[in-house]
Amino acid sequence: MPLKHDAFYAFTAALQPTKKAWHSVAGSVLTASGLSISLATPVLLVSRMGDGVPQHVLADRIGVHPAALLRTLDQAQRVNLLERREVVGNRRIRAVHLLPEGCRLAQVMETALKALRCTLLEDIPREDIATATRVLQAFENRANLFAQQERTNSK
Repeated sequence: MPLKHDAFYAFTAALQPTKKAWHSVAGSVLTASGLSISLATPVLLVSRMGDGVPQHVLADRIGVHPAALLRTLDQAQRVNLLERREVVGNRRIRAVHLLPEGCRLAQVMETALKALRCTLLEDIPREDIATATRVLQAFENRANLFAQQERTNSK
């Protein structure tokens, strides 16, 4: 039994340092595009999620409160990367759209990130990467379900 719990501990203890290491090297690659991480992140995510992402959905994906994203989106709009537009039928919701320069930079950043992923993961067997991805996704789903149940039970 202790070995199982040791493995569980090692897994959860590795999450934060792994995230920190990835953000550090990915951040270095992204800043080479000339954008700060705070600007690069929404540009990349809108590119990946599809044009016209609701602002609150984008904020949730980034992991910030929607109000905290406003300044960054305003800055991105000033430099012609992104644009916020009213959603037809619901003036309270804003959708975030990529502008041509944002689209161009997103492609540049995706190319750089692809090269970085290859550098870091190339010699790891694809089966191991697939297994690690499945385990991380299962862990995320279970943690989210647990949190949802906790919120429901506390009401």
